[in-house]
Amino acid sequence: MANSRQPPAVPTRTILVVVFEDFLLLDAAGPIQVFATANDEAVTWGDGGPRYRIRAVSVPGGPIRSSSGVTLGTERLPVAARARGATIIVAGGPGVHSDQGRGRLVEWVRKAAAAAERTCSVCTGAFIVARTGLMDGGEAVTHWRDVADFRREFPGVTVHADALFVRSGRVHSSAGVTAGIDLCLSLLEQDQGREFALAVAKRLVVHSKRPGGQLQFSSELLAQSAPASSFDELVRKLKDKPAVPWSIERMAGAVHMSTRSFHRKFVEALGVSPLQYLANIRLEVACALIERERATLKSISRQAGFGSEVNMKNAFTRRLGVTPTEYLARFRG
Repeated sequence: MANSRQPPAVPTRTILVVVFEDFLLLDAAGPIQVFATANDEAVTWGDGGPRYRIRAVSVPGGPIRSSSGVTLGTERLPVAARARGATIIVAGGPGVHSDQGRGRLVEWVRKAAAAAERTCSVCTGAFIVARTGLMDGGEAVTHWRDVADFRREFPGVTVHADALFVRSGRVHSSAGVTAGIDLCLSLLEQDQGREFALAVAKRLVVHSKRPGGQLQFSSELLAQSAPASSFDELVRKLKDKPAVPWSIERMAGAVHMSTRSFHRKFVEALGVSPLQYLANIRLEVACALIERERATLKSISRQAGFGSEVNMKNAFTRRLGVTPTEYLARFRG
């Protein structure tokens, strides 16, 4: 007798990737490829049709030019009510600060989000979503270089400069550029389960959960991109001696400033608070020691300035989403 068992039906979800003139190509292409690969993987799993219906949309429809000069074919924005149950993903790019990033597109996102299952932003796409008011009183992340500007424009939104992606209710946001892939893999895990998301990550040759956040890049890059300032020597000291019990008072004294003036000017120059910057450095030092040294985690926690394994574990879990032991396993087998 033939086996009449059929795989359970898996619903097809709609993904609306929103672009505009001067969008960043990878902000859109990364998410599109994650869900397209999910459809390919679904064939391997033998459960029939595609799991995602992917549509690139824009205000006018038709070919839309990215900031790289490459164009993407799009459909016209659907009526907002037709976004019911969909996932909206707003790309970033220089165009978010143009008229289109402040007018009709913002209004469409505001209305469509009411019907959608979730609304997401990649990189500076967070500016468009924040202009709708959807992020007010919530949490978000954007590219590390744009955090200071985002905070000034949206003081009612708590910005996490260190996260790869953040979920705040039905609103999701990701950090710069490739972090859109991390975000979409997390959405995929929510929809289809961890095993399926891991299979897709393997096809894409990426981490299903990347071991690190923007901070593995931002403190170094912020320091490198900042103009020469009175903080250069202090930054060198923080990096050379992360285990020193640095306080705001001690750091301010090192640059001969009052604590209030020091804190304000440091944020203006480097985009994060002095204590956040110090935390970034300590985390990066710990990661580097784990990757390169054979020291114990207890020794590494002291060298990096955490004082104890418990403090280091809390920092890793909170900021990177993995424990030091899990991070170590990636580099030492």
